[in-house]
This record gives sequence, structure tokens and C-alpha cells, in this order.
Amino acid sequence: MKSSQLNLVLAKLREYLSDNADFVIVGRAYSYYPTLVTQNNDTFLYECNGSEIEPYDVFIDLSDYYNIKTSCSCKYHGVGICKHLVAAFKNLMQQIEDETIDLTNKVVKNEFLSKITEIPHKDGIIDTEKLNKMEFARQNNYYTPLNFTAVNKNRVDAVYEDFREDFFLSFNIKRKTNDLLLKCSCEGSKMICTHKFTFLKTFFAKFGKDYFADDFIERFKQRTMEASKFKGLLEFDQAFEMVISTEGISVKEKIKNVVDEGNKMFNLFANDRKAFYLPSENEETAAYGVGIALSTVDYKISDVEVFYGKLDKAKKNLSTKFREISDINFSEALSKIEDRNDKDVVIQGIQLSETFDKEKYSGITIERTKKQIHLFSSIVKSKASIKLYCYKAKDSLTKRNTTEITVSDKEVIPVLKITDKKPFYQLDFKLKIEDELFAVNSTKLLITSFGVIANNQFYRFLNPERAFAVVNSIDQAQMNIVHKGIDELKSTVIEPMSRVYEIDFKGIKTSKSKVKPAIEKHVYLSDEEGKFVVLQPLVQYGKTLVSPEGNEKVWTNSKSLSFQKRDKTLEEDFFKNFKALHPKFEHQSNYFYLSVEEALKSMWLMQVIDQLKSENVRVFGLNDLKSIKYNLNKPTFSVGLSSGTDWFDMNVDIAFGNQKVNLKKLQKAIIKQSNFVELNDGSIGVLPKEWIEKYKKYFKLGNVKKDKIEISNFQFNIIDELYEEETNVPHFLTELHEKKKRINNLKSLKPIPHPKGLNATLRAYQEEGLNWLVFLHENQLGGCLADDMGLGKTLQTIAFFQYLKNQKSTTLPHLVIAPTSLIFNWAAEIEKFAPKLSVLSFIGPKRHDFASSFGDFDIILTTYGSLIKDIEIHVKNKYNYIILDESQAIKNPSSQRFKAVRLLKGFNLLALTGTPIENNTFDLYSQFSFLNPGIFGSVKHFKQTFSDEIDKNQDEYTSELLSRMIHPFLLRRTKTQVAKELPTKTEVVIYCEMGQRQRQVYNEFKDYFKQKINDQIEDEGINKSQMYILQGLTKLRQICNSTALADQEKDYGNESAKLDELVRHLTEKVGGHKILVFSQFVGMLHLVKARLEEEGILFEYLDGQSKNREEKVNNFQNNDKIRVFLISLKAGGTGLNLTEADYVYLIDPWWNPAVESQAIDRCYRIGQDKKVMAYRMICKDTIEEKIVQLQDKKKTVATDVIRVDKESKSFDSNDVERFFGML
Repeated sequence: MKSSQLNLVLAKLREYLSDNADFVIVGRAYSYYPTLVTQNNDTFLYECNGSEIEPYDVFIDLSDYYNIKTSCSCKYHGVGICKHLVAAFKNLMQQIEDETIDLTNKVVKNEFLSKITEIPHKDGIIDTEKLNKMEFARQNNYYTPLNFTAVNKNRVDAVYEDFREDFFLSFNIKRKTNDLLLKCSCEGSKMICTHKFTFLKTFFAKFGKDYFADDFIERFKQRTMEASKFKGLLEFDQAFEMVISTEGISVKEKIKNVVDEGNKMFNLFANDRKAFYLPSENEETAAYGVGIALSTVDYKISDVEVFYGKLDKAKKNLSTKFREISDINFSEALSKIEDRNDKDVVIQGIQLSETFDKEKYSGITIERTKKQIHLFSSIVKSKASIKLYCYKAKDSLTKRNTTEITVSDKEVIPVLKITDKKPFYQLDFKLKIEDELFAVNSTKLLITSFGVIANNQFYRFLNPERAFAVVNSIDQAQMNIVHKGIDELKSTVIEPMSRVYEIDFKGIKTSKSKVKPAIEKHVYLSDEEGKFVVLQPLVQYGKTLVSPEGNEKVWTNSKSLSFQKRDKTLEEDFFKNFKALHPKFEHQSNYFYLSVEEALKSMWLMQVIDQLKSENVRVFGLNDLKSIKYNLNKPTFSVGLSSGTDWFDMNVDIAFGNQKVNLKKLQKAIIKQSNFVELNDGSIGVLPKEWIEKYKKYFKLGNVKKDKIEISNFQFNIIDELYEEETNVPHFLTELHEKKKRINNLKSLKPIPHPKGLNATLRAYQEEGLNWLVFLHENQLGGCLADDMGLGKTLQTIAFFQYLKNQKSTTLPHLVIAPTSLIFNWAAEIEKFAPKLSVLSFIGPKRHDFASSFGDFDIILTTYGSLIKDIEIHVKNKYNYIILDESQAIKNPSSQRFKAVRLLKGFNLLALTGTPIENNTFDLYSQFSFLNPGIFGSVKHFKQTFSDEIDKNQDEYTSELLSRMIHPFLLRRTKTQVAKELPTKTEVVIYCEMGQRQRQVYNEFKDYFKQKINDQIEDEGINKSQMYILQGLTKLRQICNSTALADQEKDYGNESAKLDELVRHLTEKVGGHKILVFSQFVGMLHLVKARLEEEGILFEYLDGQSKNREEKVNNFQNNDKIRVFLISLKAGGTGLNLTEADYVYLIDPWWNPAVESQAIDRCYRIGQDKKVMAYRMICKDTIEEKIVQLQDKKKTVATDVIRVDKESKSFDSNDVERFFGML
């Protein structure tokens, strides 16, 4: 191959590499050594090792030097050719130079273009349309290997740096000939070289296509101003300087920090959110102290560290090394820090530190600034031994590297100084600290969002908006804005910035006008996220609203920037009074927050609104509290009274604005103990708790009908407020009030002379009882005589009957309904104490023979069972008095007994009982509804309003209200009150330890019922499992008495710890005492009976099947040989007088302690002259202990008979778990 051809081929290969290989790829190719595998004429196949196991195939085709073709089997997808091809090209070029290979292509084209290219243009502006039609050799590179070396208005020179050699280019305009020529130092090619293409591409980017135009500078300035914020405001040369260099054309601002009115500094608070934080307070001292260290970088505080260390002897300074508190040692640190205040500071300091951590990622926010100020204020105001230090972030936190900082009570005041430097206003942001001004970026200051350190003093920001503005101005301590006139300056800078900055501007002056704008105090309400009520106090001067905390100007003339002096005294008083409205406002500013619940608590918000209005403060935004469904109008009340036949009406009118309260809804709210009531428009009205407390009793006991409450005349004991508040007291209300006064003082009742014909001396309390019965009679009121058992309720009633007989006011008989066991007692006592009163015992199989002769008798005696059977007879008769003895017998309003007695007709009604409440307060409903119909309203109303509230919720107010309601109609005296001559009564629990066999049987049955009941509950639920639960409990109680009671079909023996213990006691005591033995289980009494017979102890026996009860009682009372009386609790728990006994044994506990008390009181009553000992027998670690625990809960008794207990006739899951331990 000829030398010229060789050089041409090599030049084409170099040009190909230059055009198609990135310089980075070229550099990497030096480490690769490809192998020529085959040559086929002008095509070459190389193999080149790479990252894969098999080498890559590299193909080069030189058939046409002007259109070289290449390929490689690697996965390279970058720009240009891969490193394996570059390495192959280098190898091929070397072999061509060494002539170790022969090229068959001998045809070499020799068509050269001129080294000088004429670029099309018009008046120096390049014609890009024509230029694009020219043929260039193009190259894609990762970088532009071209740098401009010289520039003037007629010529631009550059160097193109290839990896092998440099090419020099020159671009200049011949203004005389109007030629625009581009030259390159390369040897030329068929197309315009790639160097020129790269030059033009770079030239357009840095100088533009019109660089050589005669008016280029004017054109450039015009383009720049069109895109500038100063368009139409300034000339180019006022704002900028044009710079032409080898880097291209650039613009420099003549005035630094030029901003426009849209700058964030003037709009920091346009969308500020509101936030609140609550303080904490505590007090103590300790050996360890707490420190807060402020970490600094340049002139900013970048972080907060909390640490602790030992205090010196004076407990004033930290004397040892500082120990930073982190998550790792938090618990250890708190354990060493004894002072509660210091512990609070640790927590608050860590919270403060966390805000800085968040700031690093999400920047400064107004809410975070507020939190930082609040936390630091809480730390400073606490009584903790807090020390404040600062240190450089690059240093470690040691005492030597820190400087102690004193916290000043002076506030940092931001100042904005405005200077007129036409065509700009210069804005300088400064801080006033103790009358000294500092630039916000002064190196003498260390700034954070909650304060500034200057001269080792910490000056706090008290206003979060000020702090937020200062922190945001540090990087723009000086700004310039274009002079657009005073109006623009005022609206875009002075007005918004005066909220937080003191404005220092010579153009501002005080108005001399004598006309002062009207001043109004405003409070604006809004809500935040539906959780908080936000209040903002503002003062309005004319049309200008300002914050008492801000520095806004009240402009009177915008053109002259004159302003009206603000009434700071008025504002400070207003602001001080506003902050005093709620304790939580103390640490808040500008926007004041309360949770919705807190704002509505005790009607606070409504009262505050009224208070503000009364102080001539205008309140805005009430109707905009969309997320708060409360009607914020203060409620208005109107209560009137009118009389009915058996009731009086309370006409109640309550309204919130134009929304009237529905009394039915209000009654439901009161029953639920709520002072919130739903109004007709869906909003919620909040009633004052004082009003609720005052009137809720009427809603509880009355019958609500539309706009009134019907209240029974029987409720005269709860009319105090109505009587006291009425200016013109209605006559009916006066009568009720007088009636209440008389009945509430027994001793003031008219004394009744001893009834003639009564053969008994009444005790003082019995005389008062008679007076009370006569008072009820005269006022036709029903009553319940509820004296303790044994105090002579029967005698007082007989005395009353004798009194009525003597009055001769009626010939109608009295009807006495009593348990079967008490009929003979009534007959006997009437015969004894009032023999002139005729009595008919309307019982037995021949009773109907006397059905037509009731009028021949003064008193008719019958039982509850006979009454139900004979109801058709009784409803045909009229009675003077109907008396229910042991009236708790009708406690179930669904029972036949209650329904039967309600059918009877009598002039008046009385009830006698020692236990008006056996199970729960619901027992009272039937008894008092019988005595005074309508007193409690419906069953449902009483249950919801009274029974459930007392029995389930233990509501003391409702219990007290119920007590007041029934008090006039209930007379109860206890033995300790009126029978002080009675000897003492002692109650003792005997704990019996089961033997091995009895315990074994007990556990077997317990496990059996435990599984059975558990399965039943799972299958049927707790409500449908009641029978199984009761069955299981009963069986376990029987086994506690004796294994003989475990099963009638299977013999479990007769092991009984109780029976052995009882017999031991009886054998010891029968010699000198008479004894009553009670059990609920007749089977157990039979076991005792058999043992007594074995021991030869004589006894009497009474259960539900026994006849001749009177004979048995008399035999025990009068026969000295009979020492023991065995009695079933159900048959003999009431109505028996057994005062000869002084010992009582209760073999098994009953759910209701009142029933047991009745049994004990068979002997502990008037006439008893011996000390009474009562023993309850309990097996250890059994269900009986659980029953005793239940009894203890049921013994909470109000002094006025209202018993607040939890017993029900069914068992819930908790009961089952308590008894069986299964759930």
C-alpha cells in the first residue's frame, strides 16, 4: 500500500474513533488486548475477553472508508462504540502502520472540502434554516471538548481538544465583505468537519445566533429586561451589568438581594396554622441537676442537647462531667434525677431537641416555632435547677467546652429599617436587644427560633411570629426592592411586616389630624380540625384591624404615610383581660386555643361570649364553627306553675336563640346525666349544670307532656326551690309546702290522746307513730310504717284502728292482708290490746260463709294467697283502710299479688314492713304505687330513672332524691334509736373446715357444674343458662351443709362439718339458753333433728308444712324443757315472736342479708332482756364465702331506708366467674 493511501486509511480510522468514541471509553480500552481471528479482504473479526466467560466477537468493515461499519457482541448500550471496538481499532491501526496486514481496497476517494466554511447569515444574524441544510459530520459526546479562547465583537476563537491532538477554530465576520467564515485546522473531509459542528452548537448556546449583528448589545439588553422582574420599572443599566467573556454572555445584578413583593418574607403568615401546647408544673429538689446545651454552627443554634450531672454542695452548679440523656440511658437518668421539676425539664428538653431534628428534614414552620417557644418558656418558668449552656457543634459536650448562659427577662424586638435609595428601597433586618441594634446575621449573635444569645445572655422571643420572621430573614439580612411608590411600599412591605417588626422609615410620621378613628374591640372565633376552638383578639381602628401583640400601623394617609397612634393602654387592658378568661391562655399568643370539650365545659364559651358582649367586645364567627355542632346561644328559661286535680304542672320553656328545647329529649338527657340536648335543627344545646342540678329532680319524677311536666301532689317534699322562687306563690303550692313542714317534723304533729279502749301503754316512739298515722289519715295520704322488726308495728296499727273506731267517722271495715304465718298473731294481738274491735279471719275452707257479713266486723284478716282466690269477693266491697303487712310481698309489679291489691277499694292505704327493700330499690315501686298511685309514674320510667341509676350506677344523687320523695310517706325507726333498753346483739361467723370426703364431693360437683354451665353458656348464652346456674349454686350450698344432701339417688354418706360443729355448740349451751336454728333446706333440718334426738335434746320444729304454728311458738316460749327451735327460713323468718331465745344459728347463708336479719330479729325485739348471740356458719373456701362477700356489697343502706345494692334475680358472666371461676 502506498504511503498516501496508508495515511488516508489511518486518518479515516482516527476520524471514526474521534467521532464515535467517548474519551472515557477510549481510556478504558487501554486495558484490553483483542486477538485478530480472521481477515476477509477489508473485513476483520476480533475476539476480546470481557466480563463474560466467552470472549466477545468484534467486527470491523473497511470496505468503504467513508462509511465504516462496526459491531460487538457485548451488551453495551451507551453513546458511541464500546471499549472492545476501540481496542480492536487501535490494534488494527497498529498493524496497518506496521504493514503486517494487507488491504485489498485500493480505491481511495480524494474529494476534499475547503478548510474554510462560509456560514449563511443576514446582517450578522445566522440563518439557521440554511445552515441546517449543510452537511456536517456530527458526533455525540458526553461532554463538549471545545473551549473558547478569545472573544471580541468581530471574532471568536476556540480549541477542540481531541484525545490525540488539538484542532483550532476561528469564527469571524468580514464586515466590509459581509462574509461570516468558520475555519478549522484539521486536514478537511468530504463533509464539514465535526469540529465546526461542535463549535457552532456551543457558540449558539453561549453567544446566540445574533452575536455578530451590529445592534446585538441593544437586542440582548431588551431580551433580558423582557424576562426580568424589573420590566417596565428600570433601565437595563440601572439594574444590571453585561459581561462578555470566553464563558459566553452573562448578567450581573448591580444591587444585591433585590426582591419583589411576592418574596416569602412579606408573606410568612399568609397561611400560618394555629397550634397550642400545654404547660406542666411540679416542685422538688435533688442532688442531680439538669442542663440544656445549645449547639452552635456559625451564627445559628443548630441543636439542643439535654444532659445531667451532680450538683455541687451549694446545689447551684453542675460540678461533674455532663452526661447526655438519650433513648439508651433515659430511664437511668430519670432514676437519678429526683426533683420532679427537673424530670419535667428533661422531657420538655427532649421534646425541644426533637423539634430541631424535624427541622433538619422539613425546615422551619410556624407551628414548630410556636412549640419551641412554648417548651423553652415552660423550662425557664419551671422551678427546676436548670442550667443553660452553649457550645460549638464540632466540640464534645463537656463542661470545659461550654459557656454558661444567663436567661434575661428582656424580649428580643425585630426591627425593619427601610432606606430610600432610588431606584430601590433598601431593607435591613435588625434585632433590638436592650436598646442596641444588631443585623440579624451579625456574628455577635447566635439565633434560634426561641431566642438570641448576645454577650452570654439569652434573650427570648415571646411572640412566635416574630421568631419565625427573624429566623427566615437571617439569610436575607438585607434586601432591595424596586421603587414603585409609597402606596406599593406600604401595602406590600410596611403593612404585613409591621405585624412583627418595628418599622424604621423616615417617611412614616404621626398624624396631626384631630379626627380620630372609632376604636372597637373584637374577638374572632374559628375552629381547627374540628377539635379546637380558636379565639383571636383584635382591635379595630376605623377600618384597620390590629393585634394587641403586633406593631401594625393605623394609617390615616397612605400617600404621606401618616399614622394614628394606637391606644396602647386600651389594647393592653383588653389583651390582659382576654388572657385572664382561661388559665390555658397564659402560654398562648395571638391565636388562643381550647379543645371543644374544654371550651364547652361548664358553659365556659357561652359565658365568655356573654361577658365579652357585656364589655362592648364584638364577637364574630359564631355561625362559622361548622365542625362544632353546638348552639352557642345562651339558653333562656321560663318556668311557670299551674294546678291540676291530683298533680300540678310545671310549664317549662327553654330556647337557644330561635331553637326551642323538646322536653322529652331533655328528660332523656337528664336521665343519662348529660347537660347536652339535641335541638330541632340538629345542633346541640348545652344547658348550665347549675340549672340541671336545680331542676333535674322534676324531670326524673315527673311525667313530661309537650311543654310541661306533670308532678304528682304526693311529691310535696321536693318543692323547695319552686316555693322559694315564686314571687306570687300559688295557693296549692302553699298548702303543699305547709304539709311538708308538718310531716317532716314528727314532734310538731298534733298529739293524739291515748285511744280509749286500747289496753296497752305506748312507748314515746309508738305515740309518734300513731300521730303520724293520724296525720296521713287527715290528709288522705298512704304511708309505709317501716320500723325495725320487733318495735311494734302491729300494736301501732291496732292503736290507730282503735282511734278510728272512737272517731265513728265510718262504718266500713279495715282489710288487713298478711302472710299466713302472721294471721294468728294479728288476731291474738287485737284480742289482747283492743278487745272491743271485732275481727274476722277470712281464711280456711269455710271462709266464704262470711263473705256477705264483712260489714259486721271492724277488721277483716286475710292472706295474700286467699286474696287472689277471693278477689271477686273483695272488689265488691269497700274498705276504710287496706293494710298490707310484710308489704314487700307485692314488690313485683307483674305479680298477681300486686295486681290484686290494686283492684281493691279503700278510703286510704297503709303498708307495714321491716324491710321495704329486700333486693333492690325497684322493690319500692309496687309498694308506693299501691299507697299513692302515680307517685312514681310508669314502671319503665321508674326503672330507668331511679332503679337502674341507684342499683347499677350507685348514683348518690338519685338515691337521695328517691329518699326525699318517699320520706313523707315512710316512717322508720331502728332499735338503736328507740329501744335503747334492749341488750346488745352480737353477730359472729363460724368458719367450718370440711373433712376430706366432704371436700372431695364438693369439688366433684363443682367441676361438673363448671363444665356443664360453661358449655351451656357457649351454646345458649348467659340469659338462657340461668336455670343451670341456679341449680349448680343450690347443689353446692347443700353439699356445704352435708354430703347427704348431694344426691337423693346416690349415697355420698353423711359427712358434715357444720352438723358436727352445730351439735357441739348446742350440747354446750342448751343447759342455760334457748336456741333458734335456721336453715333454708328442710333436708338439713331433718339431719339436725335426727342428731338432736340422738343427743336427747328436746326441740320444736317448724317448716312450711307445719300445722298449729301458734301452738309450736307458745310451746317454745313457755315450756322450759324445749331448748331448741328448728325453723325453716322461709316459714319462720317473719311474724314470729321468740324472745325466750338468746342464741341464733344460721346454718347456711342466704343471698339477701335482710332475710337473715329478719330471722335473727325473731328473738331480738321488744321484750328481749338477754344479750343475743347470732352465729352464721360458713364453710371455708367454698361458694358460701362468695355469698358473704355479696352480702357485704348489699349492706349499703341509706339512713332513710334507700338501699343501694346490686342484687338481681339473674346472674351475669361476672357472677358465674365469681362463683365457679370459669370465664
